[in-house]
Amino acid sequence: MYDVDCMGPWKYPTPPVRPGALATSVVAVCACIAAASIAVGPAAAHKVHAARVLVVNDTAHMTLTNPSSASATLIEEGRATGTLPGTVRARLTVGANSVTAGFTIYLKGGTISGHSSARLNPGRGEYASFGGSLGVSHGSGHYAHASGSGELYGTINRNTDNATVQVVGNLHL
Repeated sequence: MYDVDCMGPWKYPTPPVRPGALATSVVAVCACIAAASIAVGPAAAHKVHAARVLVVNDTAHMTLTNPSSASATLIEEGRATGTLPGTVRARLTVGANSVTAGFTIYLKGGTISGHSSARLNPGRGEYASFGGSLGVSHGSGHYAHASGSGELYGTINRNTDNATVQVVGNLHL
């Protein structure tokens, strides 16, 4: 009779594998990875993900900051509320049938800048309305690689030149 070594090369018995043990181990490893990515914060998370898309829906109420200017260019500043709350500064050029603008929104952690073009509906009365498209061209800080596009709608008060603008779009971070 031969003596057979059933212990394997390490001389320790292999523990039996319980049903579901592999699945439990995979879940535990995934939980550790998720906890580690949360613990290192959003800055590291941006390095892990190639791109993140943020759906933006903001409204800005802006007041004219250059009231004595006789030009068709209006400098407006105000607060934005919604997805990206912050301070907005825009340079609007108002034509007979169009409004173009360059804008910067100052956010916690950086800025986002871009341009827009809209069709002006002069209408009647105190307000003129506009609607069109916008593009995000660059940013700074946490938003250094920002790009995106969307639509904007708004009104300009003919008496005060104050503007209200709503922006809806996608921001790639």
